[in-house]
Amino acid sequence: MKNNKGFSLVELIIVVAIMAVLVGVLAPQYLRYVEKSRIQADKTTFSEVVSAVKTVSSTDEGFDALTGTDVVNVNVTNGAATVACSNTTLLGEVSKTLGGTALTYKSKLYRNQTGSVTVTISGSEATFTVVGPGY
Repeated sequence: MKNNKGFSLVELIIVVAIMAVLVGVLAPQYLRYVEKSRIQADKTTFSEVVSAVKTVSSTDEGFDALTGTDVVNVNVTNGAATVACSNTTLLGEVSKTLGGTALTYKSKLYRNQTGSVTVTISGSEATFTVVGPGY
C-alpha cells in the first residue's frame, strides 16, 4: 500500500463545482450593488451643485453678485455635465466650490442620458428643479 496524501480528482471537481455555483449566485448581486452605489454617487454630485450654490449665496461676495433672479444650469449630454451661469461671478464661485465646471456620470443608468439640473436663486431663496430622463 502506498501512503497517498491529498485529494482525489472527484473531491476536487466537487469543490470546483460548488465554487462555480457560489460565484454564479453572488456575482450578479455584487454587480447590482456596485451599480446602485454609482447611481447614488451621480445623485450626490448634483446635490453638491445645489450645496455649492447655497454656500456661494451665503457668502458676502456671492450674495453681492446676485442680480434679481440668477440661474445656474448643469447641462448633461451623454454622461458629461457642464455647469453654466450667465452671472460670471456666481459661476466662478460655484466653480471654486465644486473644483471646476465639468462633472461626469459614473452609473450605466445615467451615462447616456441627457438632462439638466437648474438651481434658481431669487432674492434669498434657492429652488432646486431637476429635468430630464431618469431623475
